Amino acid sequence: MSEEPRNAGKQVNETQHAEKPKKTELTKRNADFMYRLRKEVKESKLNDQERSEALIDTETRLLEAQKTGKTAKQLFGTPTERLKEIVEGPKKAKAEAQNNNMWIRALDNALIFAALFAAMYAIMMLIQPASIKATPGPSGILAILLTSIVGGIGMAYVYRVLGPEQKTRPSMWKQAGIAVVAILLWIVFYMSFAMLPNAINPTLPIYGYVILAVAAFGGRWYLRRKFHIVGGLF
Repeated sequence: MSEEPRNAGKQVNETQHAEKPKKTELTKRNADFMYRLRKEVKESKLNDQERSEALIDTETRLLEAQKTGKTAKQLFGTPTERLKEIVEGPKKAKAEAQNNNMWIRALDNALIFAALFAAMYAIMMLIQPASIKATPGPSGILAILLTSIVGGIGMAYVYRVLGPEQKTRPSMWKQAGIAVVAILLWIVFYMSFAMLPNAINPTLPIYGYVILAVAAFGGRWYLRRKFHIVGGLF
């Protein structure tokens, strides 16, 4: 029967201990911060995975900040403030990304253009129907939709370049030039769509324009609420 060396168990334990990386410990204040944060996170509506990821991220950042002498209070404020950041941070980041998405803004602009055009032609049909009959092209349903789409995309691009969220913007003269070119191009498209044949670009009865205006306004309201769109050129 073979015998194991007397120090075999000790050597294994020492080897295992050596393989485990030494973990830097939190300072007393930072450890207390994490203790209180864990209690608040546990009582929050976050799921287990979100809780675990948030706590690991917080502790990792704390350990790194300790190297430069920063405390948890300096880095995160109170545990309650950190929890609020954990809960609202991803939502805020997502909202900002959606708010700055050019195509979502293009749709937002297109809907308001369609609503305004439809409302304008409904009023004209009510008080001055002869003007619609004289030049039906611009008031045709296809012309309204195409003009709104082109205007929506154009204004979304202008907002992307000149909007207040942009950190660097062109000079004042360049901004004015971009705006003027965008408006001129839109007018050209508007006049072109007005020449579409009536067969594919029919005018609507007054209630048709009212329905279109209400639907476009309602669609824009829903879009802005769903994607947290704020600001804009309108």
